[in-house]
Amino acid sequence: MKIKVARCAGFCFGVKRAINIAENALRELKDGDKIYSLGAIIHNPQVVDELSRKGLEVISDLRKIKRGRVIISSHGAPLETLEEIRKKKIKLIDATCPFVKYAQNIVRRLKKDGYRIIIVGDSAHPEVKALNSIAGKIKNSKKIGIISQTTQNKENYIKEIGKILGEDFSEVKIFNTICSDTSKRQSAARSLLKDCDIMIVIGGKNSANTRRLWQICKESGVDSFHIETELELKKKWFKGKICAGITSGASTPDQAVQRVTRNIKTKN
Repeated sequence: MKIKVARCAGFCFGVKRAINIAENALRELKDGDKIYSLGAIIHNPQVVDELSRKGLEVISDLRKIKRGRVIISSHGAPLETLEEIRKKKIKLIDATCPFVKYAQNIVRRLKKDGYRIIIVGDSAHPEVKALNSIAGKIKNSKKIGIISQTTQNKENYIKEIGKILGEDFSEVKIFNTICSDTSKRQSAARSLLKDCDIMIVIGGKNSANTRRLWQICKESGVDSFHIETELELKKKWFKGKICAGITSGASTPDQAVQRVTRNIKTKN
C-alpha cells in the first residue's frame, strides 16, 4: 500500500511554543513548588499526560490553587479568569498563541470603536470564550466587526459571513483571523484527497482543528478516520485500498504521525 503524509503535520508554531514554555517552567520547578495548567495546555491528551508526569497539574477550578504558578493555555483565557489569578496573587505564565493574541487585539480595537463583534467559531471552545469576554456585549450598534476562531474552516467562515451580510448594518469590518497553519493543513489535506482512497486524521478528540480536518476529509467522500494513536487503527479499514493519506492536527507530535505511518506499513 502506498502511504502519503501531508506536508503540514506535527506541532504548529503556537503549540510548540506553549509546550516549550511549560517544559522550561517545569525544569525550574523547586521542591514544594507547584505548576498548574488551567485546563489542557493543548488539545492532545497524550502530550498533556506526558507533561503531567513531569509535574504539570491540570486543574479546572482556580479555587484549588493557593500558591504556585499557573499556565494559561495556548487558547487564551477569559478576562475574569485572568483577573481572578491576579487577585489571588498567583504567578501567571502566559502560553497564549500569538495568533490568538492577534485576534484578541482586533476584538479590543473593534470594541473601543463601538462595533458589535461577531465571532465565528465554537462557542464552547476556550479560545472563543476568551474572545467573547473581551468583546463584551454591544447589542444596538449597526457597525459590525467579524472575526473567526483561529482554527476555523475557511469555507465555513465565508459561508457564515454571507449570512451576516444579510443583516441590517451601516458598516462592516471583516478580518481573516484563521491562522496560516490551519489554512495550510486544510489545503494539504485536500491535496491528498485527490490521490488517496482512505484518510487517517491524527489528533486529540477534543481538538477543534483536528475535527475540522476530519470533516473536510469525510465530506469529500473518501473513507476518513479520526484517531489519537496508532492503537486505534483497524486492519479492515485498509482492505482493498490502494493509497492511504495521513494528516494531523496542530497539537499532534511528529512522533505520533511516525508511529501511525509505521503501523500501517507493517500491517498492510
